[in-house]
Amino acid sequence: MKKILLALLLLAGYSNIYAQWHDNIWLLGYNYDTSDDLAEGITFDFGDSLRISYEKRIVPFADSYASLCDSSGKLLLYSNGCYVANSDGNLIDGSLGMNPGIMYDLFCTKNRGYNLGQCMILVQDPNEYHLYHLFHIRVFNSFFIQDILHTLIDLSAKNGAGVAVTKNDVLVSDTMHHDGLHAVKHANGRDWWIVGAKQNSNKYYLLLLDPQGIHVQEQYVGVPTDMSDWGEIAFSPDGTKMARYNAVDDLRIFDFDRCTGTLFNPIHIEVHDDLVGPLYAGLCWSADSRYLYITDTRSLFQFDVQSSDIASSRILIAEAEPPACPLSGTIGYMELGPDGILYSRPFNGQNCMHRIKHPERAGTACEMEQNYYQFDYPYRGLPHFPNFRLGPIDGSPCDTLGLDNHPLANWRYDRTPGLGVDFTSVSWYEPTDWLWDFGDPGSGAANSSTEKHPSHMYPAAGPYEVCLTVSNQYGGDTKCKTVWVEQTTSLSPAPSKGGRDVTLYPNPTTGMVYWRGVPEGEPVTVRVFDALGRLRYNSPSFGGGGGEADLGALEDGLYFAVLSGRNGEVLVSKAVVLAKK
Repeated sequence: MKKILLALLLLAGYSNIYAQWHDNIWLLGYNYDTSDDLAEGITFDFGDSLRISYEKRIVPFADSYASLCDSSGKLLLYSNGCYVANSDGNLIDGSLGMNPGIMYDLFCTKNRGYNLGQCMILVQDPNEYHLYHLFHIRVFNSFFIQDILHTLIDLSAKNGAGVAVTKNDVLVSDTMHHDGLHAVKHANGRDWWIVGAKQNSNKYYLLLLDPQGIHVQEQYVGVPTDMSDWGEIAFSPDGTKMARYNAVDDLRIFDFDRCTGTLFNPIHIEVHDDLVGPLYAGLCWSADSRYLYITDTRSLFQFDVQSSDIASSRILIAEAEPPACPLSGTIGYMELGPDGILYSRPFNGQNCMHRIKHPERAGTACEMEQNYYQFDYPYRGLPHFPNFRLGPIDGSPCDTLGLDNHPLANWRYDRTPGLGVDFTSVSWYEPTDWLWDFGDPGSGAANSSTEKHPSHMYPAAGPYEVCLTVSNQYGGDTKCKTVWVEQTTSLSPAPSKGGRDVTLYPNPTTGMVYWRGVPEGEPVTVRVFDALGRLRYNSPSFGGGGGEADLGALEDGLYFAVLSGRNGEVLVSKAVVLAKK
């Protein structure tokens, strides 16, 4: 039985200038069985905690992917590079036939997704909030990547079903590099810069999207590229730097002026002297913009861009391990999640995904976990989002709109041995102060902290209401969550002698249920049945140890929860009472 996404993602409209959770939903998919009208899909829904589910969807994906949510995180529209679909998965009128050329003929006409990674950027219009701009590059003839194209979607048309106002308008007519496209907010906090690089050159195209339209700038800067290997190009989350990397041309880092759209102070770092073989490479930044991660599919490196000598700050974080799932064993494209965790997929269609749990930490303390997620079937595609939670450069010459960086609080937590918990702030819009309340007043002064990423040791197992308040000169914001603390003796609990010692709690619950006792790395599937035996929740969780599931979308009542491990082995089953009121 295929797993179905729990909540229907509704079409939404207006979004304010301070975009927040436009990257909340990630849609991954893989379908080469054209006899089936529906493609297999994997959905990442971040929210307050990551929820992963499987679904059948109309739109097939290969490597090309772009999507956008409204400011609250509800899916609006997405594209597979062949056309654009609305949140219901229906084709948006006029969008079929994107990226015409040899690759469209090979893939799109056979009901497959477009097969060009990191090739699309999707953003909302800075003035007309019902309009959405899709910037994309294509493989035209003889597999040369050519042109920066533009497709404009009016999502208010046809009663919210959407219409493509324009399609495949050529903004830049030139051969483009395989490192793809990326975008960053203008220094005014409203408009967008979109960047792409010319093939075998040091020429960059900087496109400015503002209420007056799209304006194209050109710049020659840094060392020219020599090869056409596949890599990534990305701005740092704070918008001060841009980096690009592929395994043959090596690493390039630039400072960036968000006001003028100028790249400067180029740095070229040779990572490999004579690397031959890898055609693909990945690159990603930590949420605080300090650490830069690159991979050539075999090795993962970290650079500290705050170092006086960035090249010498290189640290080998991990070598690709033998596959824990079929055909894996590579470290590929990478993307920073809204939760501050860095996600990486192997190349080609695999059923594993890696993660870097703490990319904001130096060296191997970043906790690279290979093959951490193991899916039921292979998938393709990975988002390539800009940072939607980037405000203006306050006080700069381009700070002309009267916008200020009002902080947005967000955080996550990780259990540690005993009753300890590590907390990680993933807050945005330039907070300068952090104040934590751990919900443990009995600990006295230890109940609060002004550290950005603190830890706390609790006196007993149970629920604690934890709040983070972030602030700066413009104001503050508070985010509260319930943290369930449990007694553990290690990070990887072992099964008890003669069977599993897996517990599921609390019961009754107001929505969240948690478990512990599953060996680290073992996949877990959670199924919840109602009193009539109907399946109401069916979703994987990953990583073993402790985990959680959100049943808040279900009605109050009595349910029967079953946790299954590898090969369907039942780990625990019990009645659960859901009482949200």
